[in-house]
Amino acid sequence: MATTENTYTGDGSTVLYSFTFPYIEESDVYVTLDGTATTAYTYANATQIEFTTAPASGVAIRIFRQTSSEAQKTNFFAGSAIRARDLNDNFTQTLYLAQESDNTADAAETAAATATTLANSANANATAAAASAATATTQATAAAASASTASTQASAAATSATAAQTSATAAQTSATAAAADAAQASTDAASAVSTANSATTTANSATTTANTANTNANTALTRVTTYLHDGTNPVGDGVGSNPQGLAYAINTANSATTTANSAVTTANTASTNASAAVTTANSASATANAASAAVTNAGFFTPYGSLANLPGSPSNLDRAEVANSTGVESSSVVSGVPSGFVGDTDLTVRLQYSSTSSKWEWQSYFASDPDGRYLTQSSPVVKGDSTNGSGRITLNCENNSHGVVLQGPAHSAAASYTVKLPDSVPTGTTTLATVTDTSANIPSGTTAQRPSTAIAGMFRFNTTDTKFEGYNGSAWGEIGGTSSGTGTGNITIDGGNFANGSSTVSTSSSIDGGSF
Repeated sequence: MATTENTYTGDGSTVLYSFTFPYIEESDVYVTLDGTATTAYTYANATQIEFTTAPASGVAIRIFRQTSSEAQKTNFFAGSAIRARDLNDNFTQTLYLAQESDNTADAAETAAATATTLANSANANATAAAASAATATTQATAAAASASTASTQASAAATSATAAQTSATAAQTSATAAAADAAQASTDAASAVSTANSATTTANSATTTANTANTNANTALTRVTTYLHDGTNPVGDGVGSNPQGLAYAINTANSATTTANSAVTTANTASTNASAAVTTANSASATANAASAAVTNAGFFTPYGSLANLPGSPSNLDRAEVANSTGVESSSVVSGVPSGFVGDTDLTVRLQYSSTSSKWEWQSYFASDPDGRYLTQSSPVVKGDSTNGSGRITLNCENNSHGVVLQGPAHSAAASYTVKLPDSVPTGTTTLATVTDTSANIPSGTTAQRPSTAIAGMFRFNTTDTKFEGYNGSAWGEIGGTSSGTGTGNITIDGGNFANGSSTVSTSSSIDGGSF
């Protein structure tokens, strides 16, 4: 193949570039930078150009010949002398045009072959995507069948029947969603296959067109080489003694160039379509993979009553749902139990067997009866048990380093009553708190610390008088009683004034009743 162009890559400093092809006129030599024509250069010599500014690093430089086909170099007239130089110039022009057409056709054929390769690759990807979608559909169908079987088994289960049914329903929902995703993936894959097939057809058409262009170019060259100006050209126009075979060859070469350019355009379109087909196929493959993952995640957990009922020879990835998880935290066949988790009769755990570790690996857990185990939002009940005693709640400090426990009475007390907190805490009082079973802390403070808005029935210890006192609705008064737990103490008796009903005691009088 004749050389009609030279290519280089700019480095940001080189300005001189050589070319190795012959040419007739300097105007037949063209230069492009990254595909854009430029005239910012001069001829350093007959086979070397010099750029005004060095092309930047990485810029694609193309120096090529494009011989003018607008008119032949020399025209001959009847009776004029025919010079060998004129004949040679005309034939050189034709030869150069044929070489350039041949190279253009080769480039078109290469582009078409590349497009065909891309289309074939897209077709292969689409076929793989369709296969993945078919597999996903099969898996979704199997998941649906498994879910149906699980529903039947759940109906026959004893303790874990309700939990198993819930799991089966969730698996059915996931499987249905997976089936929908798989169906969509199948549709996308079919579309990708159609697009890829269309791209293949277009590429094949481009290849055919390029081959035709190549044939036309070769025919033009053959006719130029074969038909001399002696009137033997069977396709000349028959004007005078010159059948103008050269003009016909030029026209044929131009036609071949046009056809080749069309082939390049068609090939580029085919390449674009093929790329779009690859993108669509990749999208379909991703959708199929997502559907497959959804089917996997929708796998059903086989219900078992307790850890002792787990199969002795499970297969890899077998899943189990154990209704009674008692002892799971210390089981030698289970791994990955969260720190602090303690199995119980009403805690269901989900496990998956790994043939690599030869253990059932922890997946998740849930309460068989959440309302019975956890505090509800309305009227919560804290249950007791034989290990921890009656129900209790711990109120921690803000640092969670210590706290106060509120605990119900023992079963033996048969207690059933309501402890209600006051609507508000009067000013100057402290909180009433039970410390032990034999004494209590009541509000206390000085006389000045009495509540500013007292309510009848209030009771406190006055630290100023060191006496108990109560509020009767209008005034605070001392509340009598023993001063110690010895059975002895001072008792104040107010006989009253029978005339006006007032007190006769202006100063407290004490009478010692003695020890009985």
